[in-house]
Amino acid sequence: MVVVTSIYDKFQTVIPSEIRKEFNLDKSYKIEWKINDDGKVELEFFKELSLDDMVGKYTANEAINSVDLKHDFKNKS
Repeated sequence: MVVVTSIYDKFQTVIPSEIRKEFNLDKSYKIEWKINDDGKVELEFFKELSLDDMVGKYTANEAINSVDLKHDFKNKS
């Protein structure tokens, strides 16, 4: 599939409906732009996960002390 779009003011463009439908995209997705080794642009669509999305889906290999983690996080800000 080849679809052409224009670049508008402020270098904005539109994701064509064919692409949005093919990849089930909605406004919650982000686009990662890469230049590969051949100098071609590659796009990857990904959903930015919220903390609620991640809870219960991931596990740690070792115990985590949440009090220390919170303290470390606050001190780095």
